[in-house]
Amino acid sequence: MPMPSATRRHRQHLERAVPGPILVMAGAARVRNIPINHLPFRADSSFLYLTGCTTPDAAVLLHDGRHTLFLPEPPPGDALWHGPQPSIEEQAQALGFEHTAPRRTLSEALQDLPLSPSTLATTDPATNRWLSVQTKREHDWKTDPGTPALVDALIQLRSQLDADEVAAIRAVARVTEAAHRAAMAATRPGRTEAIIGATFDAAIAARGHRTAYDAIVTVRGEVLHNFHRVHPLRDGDLLLLDGGAEGASGYATDVTRTWPVSGTFSPRQRSAYHAVLAAQRRGIEMCTPGVRYRDIHLEAARVLTRWMVDERILSGDIDHLVERGAHALFFPHGVGHLIGLDVHDLELYGDRAGYGPGRKRSDQFGLNALRLDRDLAPGNVVTIEPGFYAVPEILQTSSLTEPFADALDLDRAMGWLGFGGIRIEDDIYVTEGEPEVLTGSIPVTIADVEAAIAADFSPFD
Repeated sequence: MPMPSATRRHRQHLERAVPGPILVMAGAARVRNIPINHLPFRADSSFLYLTGCTTPDAAVLLHDGRHTLFLPEPPPGDALWHGPQPSIEEQAQALGFEHTAPRRTLSEALQDLPLSPSTLATTDPATNRWLSVQTKREHDWKTDPGTPALVDALIQLRSQLDADEVAAIRAVARVTEAAHRAAMAATRPGRTEAIIGATFDAAIAARGHRTAYDAIVTVRGEVLHNFHRVHPLRDGDLLLLDGGAEGASGYATDVTRTWPVSGTFSPRQRSAYHAVLAAQRRGIEMCTPGVRYRDIHLEAARVLTRWMVDERILSGDIDHLVERGAHALFFPHGVGHLIGLDVHDLELYGDRAGYGPGRKRSDQFGLNALRLDRDLAPGNVVTIEPGFYAVPEILQTSSLTEPFADALDLDRAMGWLGFGGIRIEDDIYVTEGEPEVLTGSIPVTIADVEAAIAADFSPFD
């Protein structure tokens, strides 16, 4: 869990930025199918940022320097089924709160406030309905994420991580490293995506963590978010694994590696992998204060486009091809996003969080998928994740390929179908000086990846 001093500091910063009372909710546990069978609960990330509390139905109220944590009381007889639990006072004290109250008293506490509190919508419909009744203001994260001043303050605060938050990600990165190494070592022809995925998940669980999201484990890497672990692993396939761990504090990692099922890259796989890795390394070099994130995306695209010209997939001037968006035929997504308490951090707040003042999302194919367009600042943690994909749905769609008929060798491009996809992703900490690759110990060079596949590494090591 985060240090109570860190979450207290977050609350104090927020109070200075937002006038008046502030109410932030954890969200409620959701039933999977019957009342005693719940989906795993994950508290709202802004609530975690301010409290470190992982309890469903909890809330925090900030008013005039008084920070009160509202916690649900266990129902009668609960100890029989779940064992004795600490009192709400003991829970609050462990989290660094001097003031606590039963959750059932929150409505009354709100009525005593001199004005309605600033609030945030959550992804939990029941919590939003309760907030709407209490504040007489509609709460729906899809249309209105919350009080504008509160949303803007949290975007500013959460996007620039402090030393405690970065330390939490470093710790989670060590767990993520073990999971990726275990998955690589478990890879061999004849196994299935499901076996590799189970190995990855087991390595994280064995270290007391949980996955930050459902990992993508696929030999169909050209399907960007392919969560179906149904394919067998065959000699000649590339296996793409996009997965990370989440610690008790909620801080996450997001890492992608791609490796050959056979254990050795073929010449064609090696060529494409070198190009993607070169694009990633160039992007990482640029992760310094003041650099516009969109420029990193375009520079990674130039590196990949230069290779595609060398391969005679594309022809023409590199800068002009990138300006037109020709690279997006094979690199159709953005180069990355913020990461922190959310694996796509602050994405609940949409382009308000991802795009800087006066900037709008492009409507150009490929560039319209860029999640982040801000000038980088110390404390930002971002992913850099270029890729190369041979996507039938793109290459066989004339409305996408015909604008580049003068530059695209479609027959040669079609020869890449069946290749799959390569993506390489790491989590980068922007400092006052050189960027720090927080996930840099996970094998990424061809030599290190091939060695990791050949290694004897159990998920329980």
